[in-house]
Amino acid sequence: SQAGVGSYKSIDDGKNWKHMGLADTNTIARIVVHPKNPDVVYVAASGHEWTNNEERGVYKTTDGGETWKKLTAGIPLVDKGRIALAVSPQKPGIVYALITAGGKESGFFSSEDGGATWVRKSNYKVVDPQYYGEIYADPHQIDRVYAMDVRIQVTEDGGKTFRPVRWRMHVDNHAMVFDPGDPAHLLVGNDGGLYE
Repeated sequence: SQAGVGSYKSIDDGKNWKHMGLADTNTIARIVVHPKNPDVVYVAASGHEWTNNEERGVYKTTDGGETWKKLTAGIPLVDKGRIALAVSPQKPGIVYALITAGGKESGFFSSEDGGATWVRKSNYKVVDPQYYGEIYADPHQIDRVYAMDVRIQVTEDGGKTFRPVRWRMHVDNHAMVFDPGDPAHLLVGNDGGLYE
């Protein structure tokens, strides 16, 4: 993939963009905006690919990107790879992260204080943590989080335990969309198409 130069922000539906920092992160895997406050944003930075670097990690802004803070309390200090992020729609102070790291440091982490401190909930890791290893917090049930994997996994206890979903589709599951009016209605997109 091609290296980027940080984060950008548009306040006119994408007509104009302003650079908002994180230039040294090189690549950004995920950007998550707080569901009730657009000035609070979390970034999962992949950093400089194929080499160790300090820029890899989770960042947060509370002023719309004017300043950024790297979140480190409870996050593995070893070199990290793929990081997936999600914010709880019910309790936006709860943030979830699925972190691929060196050694046995990989796992599912959560924060109950907006990312200030993190706790490793389990050693769950994506089977093949490439570009599709995202996580999605269910808007209908607190602590239910789906992990896009070769086979989609779900936790209903905030990451302590995971189980495969009952339906199986094509591998390489990429994205999930929730029906706001029907908790049982999910759409999943992957290399094989769109499934309902």
